[in-house]
Amino acid sequence: DSAPLKGGRGSATMVQKCKLCSRENSIDILSQSIKPYNAEDSEKFKTIVEFECRGLEPVDFQPQ
Repeated sequence: DSAPLKGGRGSATMVQKCKLCSRENSIDILSQSIKPYNAEDSEKFKTIVEFECRGLEPVDFQPQ
């Protein structure tokens, strides 16, 4: 899903407004970066998705 950004600047996967400064921050999943993780990839490091972060930083990710 995608949510619109304030001021018509496009959209992002997650949009969150700061309670202290009222700034709108966002994270968007770069769809061209999504790659499968298969059984043969087990026990190896592999990039499965990339995020474009503006004002937010993910600290936990659970690909379910």
